[in-house]
Amino acid sequence: MKIRALTLITVSLLFTTAQAQFLSRSSLPAFSSSWGAKVGFTANATYVTDAFMNGHKLTEYTQDTQVGNFAAFLLRLNSRTLFLQTGLGMSFNQSCFYMDLNSWDPESQTKNEMSCSYKLKSVTLPMQIGYHIVNSPPYCLSAFTGPRLHYTPEKFYSVLYSNLDPYQITDSPIELIMGWTIGLSIKIGRTFMDFEYEATINPISGPITDLNNTDPASDYKLNRRLGIMSFSYGILF
Repeated sequence: MKIRALTLITVSLLFTTAQAQFLSRSSLPAFSSSWGAKVGFTANATYVTDAFMNGHKLTEYTQDTQVGNFAAFLLRLNSRTLFLQTGLGMSFNQSCFYMDLNSWDPESQTKNEMSCSYKLKSVTLPMQIGYHIVNSPPYCLSAFTGPRLHYTPEKFYSVLYSNLDPYQITDSPIELIMGWTIGLSIKIGRTFMDFEYEATINPISGPITDLNNTDPASDYKLNRRLGIMSFSYGILF
């Protein structure tokens, strides 16, 4: 009897909530648009997907998550339940990782860690679609996903490899890459907060170059991608 009563109460609450949401959304305009701006911080992590040094495949690495920042203007096209969002932004990301150069040898008893630290400034263009989970002005809770393009000119990219004596190598960025985003947005009145995770789909850097030879070094490869956790605060107009 208690289980039946509890089930009946739960179903009644869900029905009441759904009905309230429907009535609230029906009073909203069928279509609206808004633009805004936001600023935020990021936590950047590096994921090495393919690593070769001197022709040896390396398997062990550690990463040092570092903080970046970004700012963006955005345009949002809203319906009662869905929205499309795009805009233009500028981001600064940095990260560092350490690779064990002896990890290719299962008999090695010592570590020989090289480090790679890099910084990049990118122009970003998101193309996201979202769903309003709750849309009862002035409150709105939404989930969103979609791709984001990153354009990184070579002059806004720097990289430093350490502990590679006697070798000296560098690399250059892949100037146009794509990431995939998923996130949650909380809006109160005209202000909002976004919590978002983005994983880049393609590698962020190109072939490694031997500084002593100025040619691509085929024996070296460090394909890496970024994982970016971000928090931002913004306002819509």
